[in-house]
Amino acid sequence: MIGRNGGRQGISIGESCVKMGVIEHEIGHALGLWHEQSRPDALGYVSIERDFILPSYISDFLQRDDEIDTLGIPYDLGSVMHYGSTAFSVDQKSKTVVTRDSLYQQTIGQREKLSFYDVATINTAYCKEECKSEKTKCEYGGYMRPSKCSECLCPDGLGGEKCEKNEDAKNAECGGILELSDEWKTIESPNYPDPGYEADQKCSWLLKAPKGKRVEIEFIEDFSFLCTSTCVDFVELKISDDLRNTGFRFCCYDKPEISFVSQIDTAIVIFRSQLSADIGFKIQVRSTESEPRTTIAPTIITTTMAPITVDTPNVWADWGEWSMCSRTCGGCGIRSRVRSCRSKKCEGRRQEFGTCNLKACPVDKHCAKLLSNNRLCNGKVCTKNDIAISSCDAPQCCPPFVNVDGMCQSDQESQHDELWLSI
Repeated sequence: MIGRNGGRQGISIGESCVKMGVIEHEIGHALGLWHEQSRPDALGYVSIERDFILPSYISDFLQRDDEIDTLGIPYDLGSVMHYGSTAFSVDQKSKTVVTRDSLYQQTIGQREKLSFYDVATINTAYCKEECKSEKTKCEYGGYMRPSKCSECLCPDGLGGEKCEKNEDAKNAECGGILELSDEWKTIESPNYPDPGYEADQKCSWLLKAPKGKRVEIEFIEDFSFLCTSTCVDFVELKISDDLRNTGFRFCCYDKPEISFVSQIDTAIVIFRSQLSADIGFKIQVRSTESEPRTTIAPTIITTTMAPITVDTPNVWADWGEWSMCSRTCGGCGIRSRVRSCRSKKCEGRRQEFGTCNLKACPVDKHCAKLLSNNRLCNGKVCTKNDIAISSCDAPQCCPPFVNVDGMCQSDQESQHDELWLSI
């Protein structure tokens, strides 16, 4: 049930779903939050692949134009209420939610915690009259805590009394405020590259370019994180003009090959590890006068189509070539192809998506350390990831795939164990 409906409202948490973000997701429904992809503006940020959704769950993907009040809060691809890439997929591998900006594909579906905008939505709905007479000033989009107006609630990656600095580090000595110039400076995850980061660490860096300039970010040297279809261990770049919203999250083994340029003179870099130990990342940063460059330019294929000459409906041209795969290994990649309608009216799919590059990714160089580190995923919280990490001496696949003779195949029996990553 969505919102208060009278009397006691029970919340059911399945045995394999005892994870903070999953519990917050379900409580969010009781407080009135819909799934993020049900917002009226959702199709501006994601496309829904209805043909791959289990029929009984189609309603969870529909946009609720007349039922949802967004309260002026922007769409958040990092919301704990957002479904992941393969949520309720008929075969557990075909994408059901595809982000229009491909760099967000492994951001959607996180179940660590409520995002900044999730909390802001609840506070706006229930506490908007609080703190109206107070004068506390919060920076970078932070706002007064309704229960204590002298304090600020800060966007992820920011901290301090007024959100004026980077968030305090967790279980590591890292992070800081960097005043940038034209000279490159470097940032790296804890203990990069060897022995690498450990589980349950967090660092953030607040990057400031001179007024009138922007922040340029480039990944260098080795790059490796636990590979999952929704990033659990990751580096996040917040480089849009809204530092409150969730940024691009990168994980797995494919180092981004382009440089990024922020939209404004400030950017935030966040490192987070929840489950594993691995190499991590290293980036170089500097100020620049270049134009913003916040996402990979799409590949544009120009074709000359024959004119429409058929009056009969449903005459489709042949499917075009598949696009380049978004990942090099592990089964996380997406490719697409399109076809054109040669008649005045056609029914069916103009574009389709598929999983690609199903070869398992290389063995993690820190596998020996992972196997000796017996403090991951105790009990029933994330059993499936515990299994994946314990077998890291074999080539790896993104959940819900498993490695079968070096190739990533769907594990049909693991459907329920994997839902915490995708629902």
